[in-house]
Amino acid sequence: AGRGPAAPLTWVIAGGLVGLLFAVLLVGFMLYRMKKKDEGSYSLEEPKQANGAYQKPQRQEEFYA
Repeated sequence: AGRGPAAPLTWVIAGGLVGLLFAVLLVGFMLYRMKKKDEGSYSLEEPKQANGAYQKPQRQEEFYA
């Protein structure tokens, strides 16, 4: 390590640069993942959805909140 009064300042600047580099990489990775998600990486077999109409339950039950 360096000797003298400027040594702590050097480490603070180095740490800040490493943190900034990490932040830039993280943002770039997030943008890459979002872009990749938009390219259609969803499953082609969608689960069967209900048609939206009311369906009568099989058993007659009451639920109390």
